Amino acid sequence: MKTIVGFLSRPHGFDALSALIKSQNYKIIKVYTHKLNPKSQDPQRSIRTDYELFVKKCADNSIPLTTIDSMNDEITDFPNCDYILEISWRYIIPKNIIDRASIAAFGIHRGKLPDFAGAEPIKQALLNGKKKIIISAHYLEKDIDTGNVISVIEFPVNYNNHKDLDVNIQTIRDEITPLFSKLALQTLSILEK
Repeated sequence: MKTIVGFLSRPHGFDALSALIKSQNYKIIKVYTHKLNPKSQDPQRSIRTDYELFVKKCADNSIPLTTIDSMNDEITDFPNCDYILEISWRYIIPKNIIDRASIAAFGIHRGKLPDFAGAEPIKQALLNGKKKIIISAHYLEKDIDTGNVISVIEFPVNYNNHKDLDVNIQTIRDEITPLFSKLALQTLSILEK
């Protein structure tokens, strides 16, 4: 059984965590998540609405959980692992941590790479008139969203012209959430070959 350390947040990170826990081939040995909302969205930095889901899921499955809410927080007690999986992580994961994965460290980005790297990839795609959202699994590198793409899943855009851009973006985010676990497992299968 291969081991995975996850840097996971938001519903799509939770979806992947849940799927990997159910998997017979992989064991999550540690999870890092964000407890607080990002300052850009919530100046008060309230506790994330999904944080307790991560706490419960990890506790129920005896998975150590560590919160990181500042780019200055150190990653401590990092275990040896076969894979690192990153989904919706706010900060660059240091190269010395990436290098600890004995097989691969990869992230899943909700946009086509390298075209829509960085923040708001769905918004970037919609503003550029794209008819599909490409969810990309890529190797982690020292810079954000720069690693080579390993695998992708395409999702057709169902844009509703009667709703504003932000509503459409949130609808697409909700619709693609289940695809993160699918892409995580698909990518692990590719890396196993």
